[in-house]
Amino acid sequence: MAFRLVANPAIRARPFPSPRHLPRLQLCISSRPYSGLKYDEVWKNEIWKNWKGWTRAAAAGGLAFVGYITRDLWITDRYREYQRHSHQSDRDSAIYETLKRGPLFPELVQDTLPRDALASESRELITPEKEPQGYSLVIGEHGTGKTSLIQLIVNSLKKPKGVVYMSIPNTDDSVDPVLDSRDTATTIFEVFDVFSHVALRYRNAHQTIPVLVVDNTNKLPTLLLAQFQDFAKEASDSGIAIVIFVSSEGRIPRQMRERSAWSRVQRVFEIGDVSKDEALQYLRLHGIDDKTAAQIYELVGGCMILLKSTARNIQKRVRIDDLRHALFNETNDRLRVTGMLPGGEFHKQGKAIISKLLKENVISNYTY
Repeated sequence: MAFRLVANPAIRARPFPSPRHLPRLQLCISSRPYSGLKYDEVWKNEIWKNWKGWTRAAAAGGLAFVGYITRDLWITDRYREYQRHSHQSDRDSAIYETLKRGPLFPELVQDTLPRDALASESRELITPEKEPQGYSLVIGEHGTGKTSLIQLIVNSLKKPKGVVYMSIPNTDDSVDPVLDSRDTATTIFEVFDVFSHVALRYRNAHQTIPVLVVDNTNKLPTLLLAQFQDFAKEASDSGIAIVIFVSSEGRIPRQMRERSAWSRVQRVFEIGDVSKDEALQYLRLHGIDDKTAAQIYELVGGCMILLKSTARNIQKRVRIDDLRHALFNETNDRLRVTGMLPGGEFHKQGKAIISKLLKENVISNYTY
């Protein structure tokens, strides 16, 4: 008689105790003829009888699969969080060292006048103090040497300097990073947060309040100017930092005066043209004889930027008459553009202003 390997229906299939293993049928060698019970029916019956074990096994397998899939995501998130904290720590440390070292200016300040009295007053504004004080505004016409004076004073401070310098670029929707760092902030509020955090750390370590110098404030659009001014007020109230705004005369002082934050202004410091003696001294330092120096001062007055450019041209052997002709042409073009030449829209007003300036050398904002 031939032997077959068949499922013996007389022996009930028993699942193993653990639900991790699928139930299987016991097999035996039997000489009984094939009973006719189909294998598929036996399998279905056993599954129905042991549905709880199958359910537990499926649930356990599903949880294991989900855990395996999410493990990489969870580890990645934790690693990213670690990287973020590590990056912030490294950035804060780099910025803190920059605050102690002071700003590094791209160009060395050269060809400057001592202007001792002016430098002494400016130093008082820029030097970090132990007690909180309001913010200040340094103003002056273009070319009076505001930036050069600020940079000279910062360079002369002893370390730790506790000074941060930022210059507003020629754009309407962005600002330079506050600090000398490879990382740039995405918003001005992030700039303020980063600086406040590091400034507080510096104040606690050195018992002095650091200074933030904002140069070229006149290039800030109105909204950003208001945000800077609000930060200066809050920094003053909390004793975190002293903010110094450096700006040309014009709309900036007027706009700042119109806001409530103006109440925290400590001082408005004006840097004007150099005196005649200072101008002649500067020209002599550049090897220009007294006669030519006097002619240059008569032509450009004490405007520092014009004294520098004229001195360079004289050193290049440009004649004083040619310089005078070029300056008159430039002035004429500006008066024409503004409508102040005879026949222009604002000729009457311009004539009154220029006459007042020629007579008194200065005109107040109220009179203007």
